[in-house]
Amino acid sequence: MMFYDLFSGVKWEVRANDHYFHQSCRRKSFLCFRWGRYADNVVRSYKYTPLTFLPLNLYEQFQRVANLFFLLIVILQCVPIIATIPWYSTMLPLLFVLLVRGCKDLATDLVSLSFFFKTVKWKDVRVGDILQVHKDQVIPADLLLLCSTEPHSLCYVETADIDGETNLKFRQALSVTHTELNGDSVKQNLAAFDGIVWCEKPNGNLHSFKGELHWKGERHLLDTDHLLLRGTVLRNTDIAYGLAIYTGSDSKILQNCGKLKLKNTQVEMLLNKTVLVILLFMITTALLLAVGAGLFEHRVSPKYDVVSVLQRDSSPAYLGFITFWGYIILLSPSMPMSLYITFEVIHMVHCLLIGWDIEMYWEDNNSPAQARTTTLNEELGQVGHLLSDKTGTLTQNRLLFRQCFIAGHIYGLLISLMLFSPLDLSWNRFSCGGLKFSDQRLVDKLRERSSPECQEFFTALALCHTVMSEWRDGLPHYQAASPDEEALVCAARELGWVFLSRTRETLTISEMGLTRNYQLLALLDFTSKRRRMSVLVRDPGGQLKLYCKGADIVVLERLQRDWPLQESTERALELFAQGCLRTLCVAVRSVPEALWTEWSRTLSQAGTSTGNQETVLEEIYDQMEKDLTLLGVTAIEDRLQEGVPETIATLRRAGLKVWVLTGDKTETAVNVGYACKLMDPDTILIQGEELRSENTVTVKSFAEMTKAPEWGAKFVALSDQCQSVLCCRVTPAQKAEVVEMVRKHSTSITMAIGDGANDVNMIKSEKFLV
Repeated sequence: MMFYDLFSGVKWEVRANDHYFHQSCRRKSFLCFRWGRYADNVVRSYKYTPLTFLPLNLYEQFQRVANLFFLLIVILQCVPIIATIPWYSTMLPLLFVLLVRGCKDLATDLVSLSFFFKTVKWKDVRVGDILQVHKDQVIPADLLLLCSTEPHSLCYVETADIDGETNLKFRQALSVTHTELNGDSVKQNLAAFDGIVWCEKPNGNLHSFKGELHWKGERHLLDTDHLLLRGTVLRNTDIAYGLAIYTGSDSKILQNCGKLKLKNTQVEMLLNKTVLVILLFMITTALLLAVGAGLFEHRVSPKYDVVSVLQRDSSPAYLGFITFWGYIILLSPSMPMSLYITFEVIHMVHCLLIGWDIEMYWEDNNSPAQARTTTLNEELGQVGHLLSDKTGTLTQNRLLFRQCFIAGHIYGLLISLMLFSPLDLSWNRFSCGGLKFSDQRLVDKLRERSSPECQEFFTALALCHTVMSEWRDGLPHYQAASPDEEALVCAARELGWVFLSRTRETLTISEMGLTRNYQLLALLDFTSKRRRMSVLVRDPGGQLKLYCKGADIVVLERLQRDWPLQESTERALELFAQGCLRTLCVAVRSVPEALWTEWSRTLSQAGTSTGNQETVLEEIYDQMEKDLTLLGVTAIEDRLQEGVPETIATLRRAGLKVWVLTGDKTETAVNVGYACKLMDPDTILIQGEELRSENTVTVKSFAEMTKAPEWGAKFVALSDQCQSVLCCRVTPAQKAEVVEMVRKHSTSITMAIGDGANDVNMIKSEKFLV
């Protein structure tokens, strides 16, 4: 069955190294004009062009009621019978206002142009081209990864400019293209590559891609793991080769961009309302005067000789009409035109002051503050609700392995780093230093191999990840998709379980100096919804094992019934939470050969599923991730950033409602709340369980509250009575829903703060973000 049959005839065909085919394809268009079906790679990241600047900018400026009013006055002043003052007396001030605002908008757009300008000429890239991308270069189009210089064509990409996430993403090429195209003559092989890609039409879904590669009579399925998106940055790979699938406006990042929205501040909306009131007053006054003029002309003027610009036989109604517009012109100076000029100047100066403020300069990264808008800055002083992520925003996101729980014992001392004395790891030739873990008991057990539980625990840490190793000066250095993974793999390395390298089919580690190769059978990816990841491997002895790590709330519910050490594990989790440590549970499962054979067949069939493939894969993963045996718990410290407690305390004294949204468990989040001064020792804690026990009608989950708008309004109204709110166990998607709910049901201005790691949805849903 061909790929496009699966998608009801919807197809997107890409032929490698075939410009003629792509140029000859045409799509229907307006009237007799027909454009190419495949867009070129020219994309403008700026708002204005020389042709559109004047009409588009004037359209934006005449959204203001006052500008429309003065334009009407200028038109009226051009009518001799109505004009009471020269037309240029209003025209010149209006032109000055438009000129100042236009220059400011143009300057802002030019800054945007220079910010996004690329020295590489992307405009010549066409669909079907095969591109060579070097390390740290930006991907110029949506590419199908064909091969790379890394073993088995693995690579990482950084997607911060697309979705704001700072974590690196793992990508890999098909094994067939890696095998056939790589080698000493890679360029000649790529020049002769004639594969055909059938895939879905261009769309804005950044996390979904379905397609298939037809080459040498074989069909190979494609997904997001094989796609390098335009705007991402290639990391940890010297050279990657890719086939251009979508270019220009067809690329996912451009398809994902919404239409331009004109943002108005509260001040501008207030000014528009004020202008409408003034206009109503002027109309009322002019109407009364016009009626008086008509009555005067009808009753008084015939009795006396009155000088009039109109003929004596003009009707009173006509005279009143002409007089009305004349009085509108006379009263027009009451409209505050100079106020708009003052605002434009203030906006420009304010942006300059933000960039010059030394108090907002980040010396470590040589980064001053940047105002990405010139019209919304004054609303920063009107913010009433401040919603912040915790990890990477309030904390440093520099994670340290401090404690662990294995087989009923807690290892590691949670002491101040000032009093910390490092372990003697001179016996480990792979040690790079930096381990902030202090407990000689664990080191002795690992070196003496007297505890199989400890050995299995660190084997899991050395295998269950997506980390890539990079060797420098004879030592392995790691590039990880998240700080948690890097901290755990580095801790395992320092304690003797060293991750050495990975390929598509194998993972190689060193266990106390003994090199062991594990066959990688399946990688069950981490997602914010699953909150866990797993690897299925075959150890050197031929035994199949599934290693799993993730949040305690999802791992513990997948353990075997009546699992041992339940009470001591829960007590350890509570102790770690009291120390403000982030915890992950590590588990293992021995997998029978028959189960693996059946499960792998089901997994292969899921690749051709026409439904929601993500949901199907999650269901298949759940079938494997059950009946687990707990190996232990890791406890990682993420210290608060400097000045965070003082800043939050100052914000609270200023009357702001501070919300902290975190995925941590309740106990950890509460202790962090006390540490960062979100809550005081005398703060009264109102938790969901207490409310649930005191009310006859309760909402049991956040999902129920978002489905019922009235409950969202009641929740926000209740939260407004509190100085601080702490939301725990929330996923990235729920963070965005919380921000949207507060913005919708609160009368004050809200602002979201995040570091762009797991809170992208939250900061994207808000107009004001840091």
